[in-house]
Amino acid sequence: MKEITEYYRQGFQKAINKRKNFNGRRIGSELKFPFVKENGYAVERNDVDALWHYLGTKGWKVITDPTTGQRVGAETPGELNDTVARAETGHCLIEFSLAHTGNLHDLQKIYDELRSSLASFSDGSNTYFLAAGMHPLEKAGKHLLTKKSRNLFWDKIFGSNRIVPPEEGSDVHLFALSAAHQVHIDVGQDESVDAVNVLNGFAGAQIALTANSNIWQNTVAEQAQCLGELFWDWWLGDQRDRAGVPERRFASLDDYADCIGNFSPVFVRRGDEVIGLPDYKTFKEYYTGNGSGKGENADGEKIDLEPHPDDISLHNTFFWHDARISRYFTIENRLNDQQPYTEMIVIPALTLGLIENLKEGSEYLRQFDWDTIRAMRDNAIHYGLDASVDGIHVSDLCKNMLDIAKRGLGRRGLGEEKYLDVLYDRLARNENPATKAAELFKTKGLDSYIQGVRI
Repeated sequence: MKEITEYYRQGFQKAINKRKNFNGRRIGSELKFPFVKENGYAVERNDVDALWHYLGTKGWKVITDPTTGQRVGAETPGELNDTVARAETGHCLIEFSLAHTGNLHDLQKIYDELRSSLASFSDGSNTYFLAAGMHPLEKAGKHLLTKKSRNLFWDKIFGSNRIVPPEEGSDVHLFALSAAHQVHIDVGQDESVDAVNVLNGFAGAQIALTANSNIWQNTVAEQAQCLGELFWDWWLGDQRDRAGVPERRFASLDDYADCIGNFSPVFVRRGDEVIGLPDYKTFKEYYTGNGSGKGENADGEKIDLEPHPDDISLHNTFFWHDARISRYFTIENRLNDQQPYTEMIVIPALTLGLIENLKEGSEYLRQFDWDTIRAMRDNAIHYGLDASVDGIHVSDLCKNMLDIAKRGLGRRGLGEEKYLDVLYDRLARNENPATKAAELFKTKGLDSYIQGVRI
């Protein structure tokens, strides 16, 4: 455990050294979009290839697979790092990891430029990118899965068929359909645990305001406003503590590392080879060499294996709490659905505001038992802004959360707090994107819904 904790400490120090020439926090935004044909069904793989070709004609550098030579993505330089586009879990789910910026105004400009590029491509290809959290028609299945090495072992480690029939794949293929908007914010080691606790602590309030993944399989999902977050529970089953709000409020970085070390390992990399770790109950057991000393390749053959420090970094991507310390030593806020295209900035605005006001956020959340916080997340998935737990209404949490974030942004002195106005308006109207989507779909039908959310 000392080595795992030291991994975080050294990682933060290296990250801070890289950031020292930049004054302030960097803000990173990962946008995922369902990529569909005009009729609402998933695009074909050749449509994705056409997207990479198009971006190449616009000055992006096309990324090719070194083995097959096929186009698999595109990238373009930013001020602080590159913007990278790739197919996500499914070929019909496109992710844009945007170049980091130093303020929300510059980030909004990047959104506008990207929207313009995608709209131009759509006009010439009869395809749409949807500013929504879910594919509206497509059914989950292995036919959608992106051919990546990290997708080889999910069925072996977390195999389940609670939703997806065995003949069509497994529940991990649900994630080819759901589109989140994830945010990375620079933090230091001394504030990282508070940041994780605050963002996880406000999970229910965030979901209530931003849920947008309830149009699925040509209907309004009655079981949830935020299916994208519910998918984690369906997929992981008795291991659902790897996702959502963690079991406890973390007391320290050591406590955080202990939690991560107790999750079962998935796989490690040795060169270009991916090696599964099915014989170990916990990552700690594997890393301390108390297991069989064996891994398993994609063909099921046993392979001698010695732990390596890089294995910790990879393991850090194999749990999916709503907020976590990323392997880039940022705080990653993961739980929000993709938003309407004119309102995408609200996710980084809310996240940044809370990070800038951690002391007040931590003090406010201390009044709630952690089990209540976890239950609020579950309730908000289903009921959005009408959620409540033991007489505590999520709308009250939302108001306090927004006020805390607004004060945090105000301290930056850049006028960024205006980007929270949309969330205040949603709260006042008791209406999030999911409730608006349901009304549009029920009153005007699928075609109108697609036209309403396409970029």
